[in-house]
Amino acid sequence: MRLTTYTDYTLRVAIYLSLKFDSGDRVTIDDIARAYAISHNHLTKIVHEMSMHGLIMTTRGRSGGLQLARPPGKITIGEIVRWSEPDFVLVECHSSGKESSCNIYHACNLNNAFQLALDAFLKVLDKMTLANATYSPQAVSTLLGIPIEIQKSQAHKISKTASHKKAPA
Repeated sequence: MRLTTYTDYTLRVAIYLSLKFDSGDRVTIDDIARAYAISHNHLTKIVHEMSMHGLIMTTRGRSGGLQLARPPGKITIGEIVRWSEPDFVLVECHSSGKESSCNIYHACNLNNAFQLALDAFLKVLDKMTLANATYSPQAVSTLLGIPIEIQKSQAHKISKTASHKKAPA
């Protein structure tokens, strides 16, 4: 099984927006296109469909841009993959609405096995959210050239740790 390039790009857009969620900053399609070296035109359709599915909010105008509509921890990778993939037919002979040319179609049990495998695949993706889709949001932000603010809770931990360190004698 292989996910489409469309799904790959959709996941990239979602991850990019998840990195900017806490700051509240809006980003543009051009920002994302530059970061990933992807065509602006490809991303325009993706952003439109993400908006139609309620995954992102778009604002037009001079201070406009894109933002996730929900916190990254409330959006699963499974949700994104389900709507971005055109179908999950693993073999042609089991696609619904089509007559199969396979001689053993009516006696074949592969469809059941493929369905169980697909269900397991999606179940794993349903457990992963955008919030935990990367090992290190700071590292990903650096790789994509995104200036990211340290969240208040992280800044508090850093200052608390620094204040507990002993001054050199």
